[in-house]
Amino acid sequence: MKSKQILISELTECIQNLEINNADTLYTTGNVSRLARSRLKKDDILDALLSSFKISIGDKGTLFAPSASMNLCNTNTVFDIENTPSHEMGAFSEYLRQSKNSVRSFHPFWSICGVGHNTDILKNVSRHSYGVGSPWSKFLNHNTKQVNLGVHPSKAVTLIHHLEVITGVPYRYTKEFIHPVKRGNDIVSEPFYMSVMYAKSNIKKREALNEHYFEIMNQKNMLLETIHESTGMKMWSFKMADFYDVALEYFVNDIYNYLEHPPKIRPYSN
Repeated sequence: MKSKQILISELTECIQNLEINNADTLYTTGNVSRLARSRLKKDDILDALLSSFKISIGDKGTLFAPSASMNLCNTNTVFDIENTPSHEMGAFSEYLRQSKNSVRSFHPFWSICGVGHNTDILKNVSRHSYGVGSPWSKFLNHNTKQVNLGVHPSKAVTLIHHLEVITGVPYRYTKEFIHPVKRGNDIVSEPFYMSVMYAKSNIKKREALNEHYFEIMNQKNMLLETIHESTGMKMWSFKMADFYDVALEYFVNDIYNYLEHPPKIRPYSN
């Protein structure tokens, strides 16, 4: 079994191989379960990974991760920004949410957490999960790089839904949810918004999801990949702005490019 310090050293090297530099702003997502092969305790593994990111980006850097709680949607469960756990966002995201000085955006279903220099951008976000004023638009404004851990970006790039909102895809609409949230010592019901697909339609996402975007990014050397040799966990990094530009061109040319086929049933046309 290797020591925690050795794991930190190895992970730091892997992260820096992804051209992650001092003062970078990062958004990370994925599955870190392969790191269990190091045979360290879970909290030691997660702390080693967080330490590795902090070493790589320094005091002026920022690390964000998803802290969504989509399981609260269509329930009366109160959202408490301090105590509501993330749901199915992965062990590292939840570890980051609970870390000292972690900041979280205020949205009961799709929140983001982060530590570091630029976390103030999460303190004033829109009530919509995507679009102008959302964390995603602010990530683009801050030249954020996405780092995927253990899961290829084509299978985990939430930014695609921000693009769907920005380009106004017809198969989604903005739905209002009135949900109870904790404000100070009070419980109040407030409106929040998400982009959802029409139910009475034959909409089907591409089986290959986002692979067509990343094929172009690979061709243009926009996607970097490395591997942690002793556990086999792969890591990828790319600039969110690069993905945005590549995908945007697809949406401009074909508004249905993210779907397996254009819907034959289109309730939004009536």
